[in-house]
Amino acid sequence: MALRLGEKVANATNSVALWPGSLTGGLGFKNLLGKTKHHLKLLILPTLLGSLTGAWLLLSTSNKVFRDVIPVLILVASLLLLFQPKVKAFVLSRHEKLPAPYGWGLQFLVSAYGGYFGAGMGIMMLAAFALYMEGTIHELNAVKNWLGLIINFSCSAVFISQGLVDLQPAIWLTVGSLIGGFVAARVSQRFNPEKMRLAIAIYGIGMALYFAYRAFVA
Repeated sequence: MALRLGEKVANATNSVALWPGSLTGGLGFKNLLGKTKHHLKLLILPTLLGSLTGAWLLLSTSNKVFRDVIPVLILVASLLLLFQPKVKAFVLSRHEKLPAPYGWGLQFLVSAYGGYFGAGMGIMMLAAFALYMEGTIHELNAVKNWLGLIINFSCSAVFISQGLVDLQPAIWLTVGSLIGGFVAARVSQRFNPEKMRLAIAIYGIGMALYFAYRAFVA
């Protein structure tokens, strides 16, 4: 039976269920964190502030506006990841790498996106990381999972306090994310990083088209 949750309730419920998956995913990528863990410490504060900002924006948005903006947000994130090498080359042609304050600003914006709409957050975070971090997509994933944990956990606290979460489906989603987060982290390391980047980007574009169909056609 379809749950037929409103878009905002479904999004908030999903965020609550995903933070345990981010935790187990982070543990699964722990072996690759060494090269990028210093970025993790620097990005905790903008991640927390951005997530809370995004959660507040969601509470202030109508269901219709939220439904209409979903495909745009996912498409932007997916295209950023798809053209990540070209974007990075363009930026680095003017700078050796983006200075730390730019990285903090980007992470604040991505975290606000994640607090507002969780789907595609990881894609956008990976695309932004490439502008100021060195490492393969697997090494960047190690940082992404821990920061994703902060985003999902902090905005979940806001959503639960505001009664925006349907707890029954959240429990089942949490079980799935606990198992899937760790398994996906281990299995994905076996794949070529460039092929993984392209696969994630193409999947994201497919998601954007699906949500655009639901919002504007169906």
